[in-house]
Amino acid sequence: MPQSVYVWQREWNEPVRRAVAERVSQFGAVVALATEIGWTNGRLETVDVAWHADSLRAAGVPIGLALRVGPCSKTLMRDPASLAAVVSHAQRIVRSASQQGIALAELQLDFDCATSRLDGYAEWVRAVAVAVAPVPVTITVLPTWMESGRFGALVRETAGFVLQVHSVDKSRMEDANPSLCDERLARRWIEQAARFGLPFRVALPTYGYLAVLDDRGSLRALVAESPVVPAESAARVRHVHADPDAMAMLVHELCLSRPALLRGVIWYRLPVDGDQLNWSWPTLQRVVRGERPQPALRVSPERDGNGLVEVEARNDGDADAALPGAVIVRWTGEAGLLAADALRGMQAERGASTVTFRLAGDAGSPRLRPGERRKLGWLRLERDMEVAIDVQ
Repeated sequence: MPQSVYVWQREWNEPVRRAVAERVSQFGAVVALATEIGWTNGRLETVDVAWHADSLRAAGVPIGLALRVGPCSKTLMRDPASLAAVVSHAQRIVRSASQQGIALAELQLDFDCATSRLDGYAEWVRAVAVAVAPVPVTITVLPTWMESGRFGALVRETAGFVLQVHSVDKSRMEDANPSLCDERLARRWIEQAARFGLPFRVALPTYGYLAVLDDRGSLRALVAESPVVPAESAARVRHVHADPDAMAMLVHELCLSRPALLRGVIWYRLPVDGDQLNWSWPTLQRVVRGERPQPALRVSPERDGNGLVEVEARNDGDADAALPGAVIVRWTGEAGLLAADALRGMQAERGASTVTFRLAGDAGSPRLRPGERRKLGWLRLERDMEVAIDVQ
């Protein structure tokens, strides 16, 4: 089954450029965010992404660029100036690509339009398609749009569409592991999309959010790939994620049986080294094949020969591994304990010939990425000797 990938970063730093050049080649195509526009108090604002043409060319796959359109009121949608702005930015994206020697495989419009205004959006799509021809224009669509009688007319203005089946669903926020995508609903929506008689792809998620909830369980904020979590009125923070096992199962099922008009999967988004809430690259590699990634947690003592013991956890698998709730270091003999301390979200508890490194209650996201190593703590004995590790 054909599979492509999004690059949605607004800053193409060295890790992004390297990931694009080295990893996108394993997909059938790439779509990169080029420009984002939106209205604040009726005034148009624009953010241009300095995407890197050489990195995209190095991947050697068909290249698409995306125009992201922010929320737009009914009045603004009817304003000819709004349509003119969308058309102008679409033309500018295509022209910029051509000037850099890239023949676009598609221009994708990403607009979370209100379902009641799909007819107006169809006019936008028609105008953009005429303005950028012969570049094909595709759009992202929401599952709720398919319930509207206006949906068929909208997608008939496109060269194809991308069904987005991932979202932050507040009703699932209290689940044990809140997920961005319900694979059972996704399969049903895919079957529904096929009834409109046009080629389409399905966008599947790789990313996650930190959901900040207040003391009544109401959603206060969503944090994505940011080191700062808002603390105001926050009683707890939950990790809302894309479940690799569920997505692998869905890919496996689609590879075995899918509607003829489903032309493939497009992943949101390409893993980049340094991501904290997105899947790691080894995880996505495994899921793309329809296989469930597996963690492989190892906890081991490192001795220096002078009584120092450092306890290290490492993940040799291709899925995130949960840190253990407790690691107990035991020794026998006459050697006394001189000192001990815990590191990075662990707490140290001393016992008779034992030190326990226990996961702290405020440790945040207690996970190890594939290939990650983390020191959990250390202890120093009066002399060097063998120790045993008990992982709970």
